[in-house]
Amino acid sequence: MTAAAAFGEAAIEQSVPGPRYVQRVELALAMGDQKSLAPLGLNPDPLQQLAAAMASVRTAEGEHATVVLDLVPVRERHLARRRRRLIARSKRRGPSAFGERLTGGTGGGGLAEAFTAAWSGGKTSGGRSDRLPRMTDLRDGVGKFEPSAGAVFRVQLLLRTEARHPQAALARMNQLLAAFSVTTGENYFKPRRPRTPWRKAQFDRRFFTGEFAPCKRQWLTVPELAGFLKPPTVKCRASSVVRSGGLVPPAPSDLPVYTGQRDLVPLGAVTYADGRERIGAARVKDLLFALQLGKSGHGKTEAALVQCIALAHSGYGTWFLDPHGEGWMRAKPYLAHPHITPRVWEINLAHSEPDQLVASWNPLSMEGRNEAAVKDIVRSVTEGIASAQDWGDSAPRARTILARSAQALALLNHQAVMAGEPDAQCTLFQLRSWLTDDEWREQLLRKLPQRVRDYWEKTFPKLAKDAVPTVTYAIDRLDTSPALQAFFGSPRSAYDVRTAMDTSRIVFVCPSGSESDAIVSCLLIHDLHRAGLSRQDTPRDERATFWAWGDELTALDSSSKGFLAAIAEQLRKYEVRFIGMTQMALRLSAITRQALLQNQSLLSTCAADYDEAAFVARRWNGHVTPETITELPKYHYVMSINLNGTPTKPFRVRGLPVEEIFARYDNPEGVPELDTAIDTNLRRRPIAEILTALEDLDSVVLTHHVGSSSRTSSGDPTTRID
Repeated sequence: MTAAAAFGEAAIEQSVPGPRYVQRVELALAMGDQKSLAPLGLNPDPLQQLAAAMASVRTAEGEHATVVLDLVPVRERHLARRRRRLIARSKRRGPSAFGERLTGGTGGGGLAEAFTAAWSGGKTSGGRSDRLPRMTDLRDGVGKFEPSAGAVFRVQLLLRTEARHPQAALARMNQLLAAFSVTTGENYFKPRRPRTPWRKAQFDRRFFTGEFAPCKRQWLTVPELAGFLKPPTVKCRASSVVRSGGLVPPAPSDLPVYTGQRDLVPLGAVTYADGRERIGAARVKDLLFALQLGKSGHGKTEAALVQCIALAHSGYGTWFLDPHGEGWMRAKPYLAHPHITPRVWEINLAHSEPDQLVASWNPLSMEGRNEAAVKDIVRSVTEGIASAQDWGDSAPRARTILARSAQALALLNHQAVMAGEPDAQCTLFQLRSWLTDDEWREQLLRKLPQRVRDYWEKTFPKLAKDAVPTVTYAIDRLDTSPALQAFFGSPRSAYDVRTAMDTSRIVFVCPSGSESDAIVSCLLIHDLHRAGLSRQDTPRDERATFWAWGDELTALDSSSKGFLAAIAEQLRKYEVRFIGMTQMALRLSAITRQALLQNQSLLSTCAADYDEAAFVARRWNGHVTPETITELPKYHYVMSINLNGTPTKPFRVRGLPVEEIFARYDNPEGVPELDTAIDTNLRRRPIAEILTALEDLDSVVLTHHVGSSSRTSSGDPTTRID
């Protein structure tokens, strides 16, 4: 029986018209087959040259190159007979290289006896004290076929190339022959070319049918063959080699399969134990916090969108910070369904036309809050702006001034709400008025408690004037965008993330794409943290699970007292699940990075550079190498999850695009109705209307609190508003 393997082939996809030129070569051992070829190691990989030769074959131009290696195992009795004949041949050649004959005594029939003695511990049947042959001499006689040689195979090695030009066929054949030159050792392969038509026909018959009829006997051992029969190693870098992508443990046998269940979160396509690919999933009860790492454009956002859409259709509340707005545009057709549209909120700050409808958010609003919430509002606004400005602890005066300003305005807003005048609340833009308009501030100070007034009357005048511009700089940046003016410039908030949590809203937030994005994102993420902590007032069993995704964590993180760490450590207690995405975990602050990794129940990475890959691989205790991560194809991930309360080993996942996994939800015709529903859900107003009201808001606030407005600016007449 013949075992045939065409282990290197470059095939023609379709027949190419024109003449064909064929080169045929059979490789045969140049010397006796007891002399061995060079044993092939792993470095360099012997398949490197062969793979490189195959890679150069131009299949589109009709070239074709094939190497066929036929193997037939040699039976042990045939191998033993071969050894005896080789030893007999050595005897006829006379003394060995060591000056001793292989047999002792003078009898001519001692060969078999000596051979037996050599492998029986020195005993002979006749009991004569003859000199035994040395094992070195026996090895010289039998060559590579000594008893420890292992398996031996008969070999037929055929090479065939084909091209439309004779020189091209010859060039491809020479490349194949060069690839086998690495086997040259005590023995070597010699090419034999069939010359006559009969020989060529015989060659082709053996080549295509697998008939085993080598031109001469040639037996090879495993060390001589293994280099060509093994898979390519990492040392084989030819472009024609298909890579496995590295060794990764298989997916857990009990990994759930997602078919739309409410208690599952889809992960992507996973190959299960039976070899079939299904949509793997994590259980909602196990997925509390997730960290997704890897290069930009390799599928982190797409995977997050799949999860967000799945959970939205399952009735959960979701919050998606989409810095570029592309994710929202992809998600809209899949959310345009009657059972979802009443819950959808869109905060899109990329448009600034006067008639564009926008929602508003006042981070200083006190509607629905008691006076005890002032400290949380102050912390959220201060840390958000400080984080965006990267103040850290290097600007203590600016941080203090900002906190004190936010405290004063929040207290004034609480008074306005309690008086039934929420439209007289201050916004972020009144922070600038408070710090730069002394007369306006002094009139409003009379409405604040003495403990608050003391700071502004005694401490603030002593601070250097250069501290104030540091604070107002952030507000000045927001003031450059009409969309941001409208979003932050209304006294009353249509956007309230605490309401979104409690009523399972589906929220997409898309900043403007301007230089102020960092301020917007930091304010939003800090407010998310504040709102999550505020759920302490709700019994645990009444808290609706709320999912939040934050992209570009590196841009959100800074020296702001570790708010991302606080999210990972605290919000799970209040049924807020956070999934963070970033390209470079090593750029996160140490406290944030440690908290994210300590508390994650899903760790996922797509391709990354070596340093990032090594960082992630260490978290998996050597189950995956950094090289495996760096070579991941686009939209492929390695991830580990918590399953039934226990961390799994990492396994492979192929990312699925939204249109593939949720094709049944695609409803582009429903997008106009969704937009109309969002206008109603968020009470969106035209930008021009909000900006007009913002121009007079300082006067409205002053009128409400002191009864009249008598502000005098440089060059402006005194104005009274009744």
